[in-house]
Amino acid sequence: MMYVISYDITDDKRRQRLAKYLESYGVRVQYSVFETELNEQQLNSLIKGIKKKIKLSEDTVRIYPIQKDLRDRIVTIGIDKGRFYDSEFYIIG
Repeated sequence: MMYVISYDITDDKRRQRLAKYLESYGVRVQYSVFETELNEQQLNSLIKGIKKKIKLSEDTVRIYPIQKDLRDRIVTIGIDKGRFYDSEFYIIG
């Protein structure tokens, strides 16, 4: 399933570490937003890794599932910084 991951990290060092970690799973489409394609095992691994990289009392990470049949309804206004998916082909980190 495709996921959109967004974050609000207060500390620069933690934010950079998390961004680098997320880049190993997907594509950055905004400064603090990533798109990725994951199975359930990969999602669980991603969540465990995120928990190790953030401060739970200060930071926020949100993960939104996007069903395959809704991908065509994603609207980009302005510069498209890259789509993670291309019809039948997916990049998996």
